Amino acid sequence: MNRLMSGRGRTVAAVLLLLLVAAACSNASKGSSTTDTGSGSNGPVTTYSGSDYSKHQAVTAPGVSDTEIRVGSIVSKTNPLGTDLSQYNKGLQGYFDMINAKGGVWGRKIKLASERDDQTANNATETDAMLSQDNVYAVFEAVELFTGAPKLAAAGIPTFGWNINPEWAGPKNFFPNIGPVCFSDCAPQPHMAPWVAKQVKATKVGVLAYGVPQAAGCAKGTQDSFTKFGNDVGAHVVFADSSLQFGQTDYSAQVSQMKSKGVDFLVTCMDYNGDFAVAKEMVKQGIRDKVTFMHANMYDQTFVSKNAKYLEGDIMLANITAFEHQPQAAAVKEYVAYAKAHHIQVAELTAQGWISGLQFVNALKAAGPDFTWANLINAWNTQSWYVGDGWNPPIDWTRQHGDPKVATNRGPFECANFVKVGPNGKFVGVWDDNGKPWVCFDGQKPDVWQTPVHVTFATNKPFTFKEAH
Repeated sequence: MNRLMSGRGRTVAAVLLLLLVAAACSNASKGSSTTDTGSGSNGPVTTYSGSDYSKHQAVTAPGVSDTEIRVGSIVSKTNPLGTDLSQYNKGLQGYFDMINAKGGVWGRKIKLASERDDQTANNATETDAMLSQDNVYAVFEAVELFTGAPKLAAAGIPTFGWNINPEWAGPKNFFPNIGPVCFSDCAPQPHMAPWVAKQVKATKVGVLAYGVPQAAGCAKGTQDSFTKFGNDVGAHVVFADSSLQFGQTDYSAQVSQMKSKGVDFLVTCMDYNGDFAVAKEMVKQGIRDKVTFMHANMYDQTFVSKNAKYLEGDIMLANITAFEHQPQAAAVKEYVAYAKAHHIQVAELTAQGWISGLQFVNALKAAGPDFTWANLINAWNTQSWYVGDGWNPPIDWTRQHGDPKVATNRGPFECANFVKVGPNGKFVGVWDDNGKPWVCFDGQKPDVWQTPVHVTFATNKPFTFKEAH
């Protein structure tokens, strides 16, 4: 998912590339993105309001015994991008290990009992198998194609994960790391690219995208944003090409046209391999140092460090609070310290797994010692300000399950945070305003140009956009 055009978060490659897998895409298009689901149980609903999370009582729910809570994950470990999405599991397991070392929750340890690889195209099949064979209380997903979403929605099982798929919108038993976002027909972050262009004093914008519907929608959203706000920021699109092919290695014609038109700011709706190929061609044609390249899916220190000479000066969007912002939020600091002490790679994917584990444990605590599916889902859906202890912009689960094309289903803030590629490829936090890393616009005013606010969500204390000024 392209975070820039599709919201808090997630990479463009995870959606765009896999539209090329015909059968899988057909299944994905048939899957509901607006499905509503109940609690998954007809039992009574309670909400725990105490502070003692060690209580133990009998619970009638799948995957729950007197000593443990079994959960399962499905990730696209095998995928055409070559990205190891199983890193998500390592972060998830790390968080559970930390919680278990402190006694677990409700007198039980959390066990990641099943780890399935959907091999990109088999998400629906692996979902069937998990539901029928693995006896789990909750499911965690970090997948390229979320074709099993309707099955999880129908089962009513608590589902958590990395939101890079349109299917996260709708079911009330789905709790991704960020609220559901638009993938077409609306631009949930209309201010962000124009604002960045203004910060780097760019005036001529280039847009590149693969020639598939999802990418075309992303490119159109980018162009619409500059059409709407270009005069406010002094930057306009002068070149756009949405006919590119995944796996394409020759971008000489596109870069030549950008060079002739004087492009000084570039955004793409492509995977990071495509971005990298374009960057190399810009070096070859002598314009790399003249163009600020904003990447929506390259918050990967290892990759960028290896290719620093092609990427220095570029801007990266991070859909979680980037590790480089100082001072670090307590939750970020906790993750970094634990990861380093336990040989877990400090990277976006392990952090995403950690954040999913954090939300799950928080939801368990909200449900109370009788944490049936119904109690957990209903208790967590009363949460109107969830920021993951500072990891993410606020989620309002009382309304953000709904179709994000409807303004009232969106969150109160349109936010992003950024890092810049410095010397030797090292990320440096930018625009973080002395400990306030998130650049936010009023999420309820997508058609009005605004002055953004710089905020931190680390305090967990709710506030309005107006109060943030």
